[in-house]
Amino acid sequence: MKEIKITTNRKKNQMTKKKVEVLERAGNMVYIFHNSRFGMDLFMNAQTAKDAMKQFDRCAFENRNEWRISVEIPQQPSGGTNVS
Repeated sequence: MKEIKITTNRKKNQMTKKKVEVLERAGNMVYIFHNSRFGMDLFMNAQTAKDAMKQFDRCAFENRNEWRISVEIPQQPSGGTNVS
């Protein structure tokens, strides 16, 4: 899957296009579907984002525009030296 990002170069005051390749990670991932109206979250295990969307569609929730999708990444930020 390819994605095109449009960015602005402030110094030159012009728009540029940048092609970015989005790779789906193989393996089980946790997708979080957040309902912005009611403030509830639905956690779902899926192999890919496409698989997660198919599973979500099977639930047949109304008002799809109220839902936001996030994914839990396998490597979380470490404490590092900035931890107090």
